[in-house]
Amino acid sequence: MKNEIVKVAQRFLSTHFPDCEAALLSGSVVRGEATPASDLDMVILGKDSFRKSYLFEDYPVEAFVHNEGSLDMQFFIEKQQGTPLITRMCAEGVILKGDQAAESLVEKGKTHLAEGPAALPSYKMDECRYILSDLLDDLEGSQVWQEDVYTVSAIMESCHHFVLRANQKWTGEGKWMYRSLKKFDESIAERLTQCVQTFYKENQKEPLIEFVDEMLAPYGGRLFHDYTQ
Repeated sequence: MKNEIVKVAQRFLSTHFPDCEAALLSGSVVRGEATPASDLDMVILGKDSFRKSYLFEDYPVEAFVHNEGSLDMQFFIEKQQGTPLITRMCAEGVILKGDQAAESLVEKGKTHLAEGPAALPSYKMDECRYILSDLLDDLEGSQVWQEDVYTVSAIMESCHHFVLRANQKWTGEGKWMYRSLKKFDESIAERLTQCVQTFYKENQKEPLIEFVDEMLAPYGGRLFHDYTQ
């Protein structure tokens, strides 16, 4: 990570959050994966709780501002929902301000990230199976390619969520869907990606349907009859 980026982040803090207790710089710039469009993601510990976007010295900045109570609540919510946004940002964070308080944020993030999300309750497992089953039925019965495009997109997202949560692993959003699946099982990530590509390139939906049914099979397969919510 370039020292220039750290200095920009520190100047941003001095300008917008001079009284904050602690701050971390995180995201792609810390992991060495930054692109020209990457934000400077920052977790800031202060008195308030909000998220705000800034443009500072031509750099896009995403500020995730929390107090102690809201940060603990965020960790809890992410553990239940399974997507570690702030959790991962804290775990990977580079300290910008507040040595001891910032170190505590990093350690909390690392601990929660290593523990993984909470186990998926049986009723949520059934809900995931039902959603996937309904999407598969739609795809099998449809003869409108334009509609199938959107159904396949929904299946990809729901399948990624189901596989990871069923195995008590963290999920992701956008590019993190692939990254999270790959971390859990690279072959599953590649197969799902290939099935979706096959649909878009060759208009063949059968490989994706077969793959999702395979993922559902260890948990009882498709679910419709007697499903209640």
